[in-house]
Amino acid sequence: MLKQSRSRRNKFGKFTPQILILFAVACTLVMLIISNASADQSGTPNIQFDSQVFDFGTVDEGARINHTFKVANKGDGTLKIVDAYASCGCTTPKFAKKILEPGETTDLFVTVDTSMKQNAVTKTLNVSSNDPKRPIVEIALKMFVRNQHKGLTEGAKAKILTDENCTSCHVARGVGEFGIKLYVADCAMCHGPKGEGESGPPLIGPYDNAVYYDHMKNILTNGSKKTNAMPGFGGAAGGPLAQKQIDSLLTYLKDLSAKRMNKK
Repeated sequence: MLKQSRSRRNKFGKFTPQILILFAVACTLVMLIISNASADQSGTPNIQFDSQVFDFGTVDEGARINHTFKVANKGDGTLKIVDAYASCGCTTPKFAKKILEPGETTDLFVTVDTSMKQNAVTKTLNVSSNDPKRPIVEIALKMFVRNQHKGLTEGAKAKILTDENCTSCHVARGVGEFGIKLYVADCAMCHGPKGEGESGPPLIGPYDNAVYYDHMKNILTNGSKKTNAMPGFGGAAGGPLAQKQIDSLLTYLKDLSAKRMNKK
């Protein structure tokens, strides 16, 4: 029994150096892999665009227009694009791919729906990535929309209240809101943050005048007969607002107008 025990220890001990060598080699390989991975991760991505501003020039209202931006990784680390966030639901961005190794490029496809737009319009995109120096890059798309709302059908007029891209800006954000919060959510995008007018007409006026007040109430509730760009927001006209919400908008606009007129 003693000889067998020594024999096994000797036999086992005979291969110990080889096992240790194999173990050492395996450890070295693991360390090299970790080292290489760390080296790759230590590189710095650098996001670059062929242009950060594109001007479509003059376009017709109601058209869907497209542009493709070229995006490159000019750094020495992997670029990971998180996403592109549009300022409005009418602007739809899409990347061909979002992970770029050093030297690689990709396309950013952008579509803009010009329905309900008029005159000079600028839409923006915020592109976020893991670039440490420029984690967010703003892209601007400019255009001048002519023939504003000319020949717009009743179906197209209702688009602002039915199309998902439109309702995300003009309806969804104002659900359950009143007064200034409702105005900022649903109206400010077209009529300006202070009612001074932008793509839509100004809303500052003599709301103390009963005729003017009723006129504006009718437009908010039932829509404008002069332009298809303004559908009725009242429930009876198929809109999303209750009468109390429309009344709260009129109260806010009346107070806002009084303050503006007093400043003059």
